[in-house]
Amino acid sequence: MNVKFFPLGVVDANCCVLCTEDKQGAVIDPGSYNAVLEKAIRESGIERLKYIICTHGHFDHTSGVGRLKEKYPEAIVVVCEPDAPALYDSFLSGAAVFGLELYPCKADKCVNDGDTLSFGKSEISVIATPGHTLGSAVFYIESENLAFTGDTLFKNSVGRTDLYGGSYPQLMNSLKKLKKLPPETVLICGHGESTTMERELMYNSYLV
Repeated sequence: MNVKFFPLGVVDANCCVLCTEDKQGAVIDPGSYNAVLEKAIRESGIERLKYIICTHGHFDHTSGVGRLKEKYPEAIVVVCEPDAPALYDSFLSGAAVFGLELYPCKADKCVNDGDTLSFGKSEISVIATPGHTLGSAVFYIESENLAFTGDTLFKNSVGRTDLYGGSYPQLMNSLKKLKKLPPETVLICGHGESTTMERELMYNSYLV
């Protein structure tokens, strides 16, 4: 599987572009829709964009969803159910708090903990990780040893819990679930560098 990630949008949230061997594609957390994203999609070899996946509903991870959906209407917009309203509500997304406009859209598929998405020869598993937001989720591809953690878990840190829907106790419970991932799992985080579960279990004070 071809996987690229790069900062996108006003606060450099990581956007991920995935392409399977049979040229199915997914975009995770498009914080903006622009030429950089289109180039990444084109160069990845995607022939059919199957999914637009949101790890949570904050605007810095979703501001490009609506325009990307217009460009690729066959793509399925996926979000964990509690955060679905944030795709069209400026307050819930945090856009209004920062004086920004939200280009609204709606989810095509709301998922919950334990759900799976078929993607080429692989499956994308949904791990609900409330804490940063009510509907934060980690999307895990076991066959590729990859987990897209959004703003739940960062290298050496975790997501903030002081915005709407945030809960520190919930976040700590969610981290207990993530600690069960195999140590070799590569974690592509919502901001900053990628890491591994093995490294975070050793050095991230929130997981020790």
